Amino acid sequence: MYSGADKFFVFNTMTGVVAGLENEYTMIDLRNEAIVTGKIVTVDGGMNIEMEDVTLYDARGVEQSFPTFFISARTIRHVHIPKNVTPQELFARQKSKLTRVKPAKVHTYKKARAKKYNEQTVKEAFKE
Repeated sequence: MYSGADKFFVFNTMTGVVAGLENEYTMIDLRNEAIVTGKIVTVDGGMNIEMEDVTLYDARGVEQSFPTFFISARTIRHVHIPKNVTPQELFARQKSKLTRVKPAKVHTYKKARAKKYNEQTVKEAFKE
């Protein structure tokens, strides 16, 4: 998943929008006028992107295919959100990744006995 720092950036910056596009085919414009299309595999907290099944179109229109491709965050100009994905869906995906299910606490004998004693004390104090 994400390290602590990466998790902060993914859930508190626009990196989360791009991270919500994981496993989606999209198009990314680069600063050198090139265009990359393919499936986003992973996005880290710095918005570095790993893609697969990639086609790169350079500024002259020359097409190159790559099985995997890494894009450094500083080279990204624009990430296109696919038409089949809504912004609400992106945020819902990220929110589902953010929530953590806490395991139920198992009370020890000592805590159970203290709770029972406390309940008895409260019951006796407010009897009348």
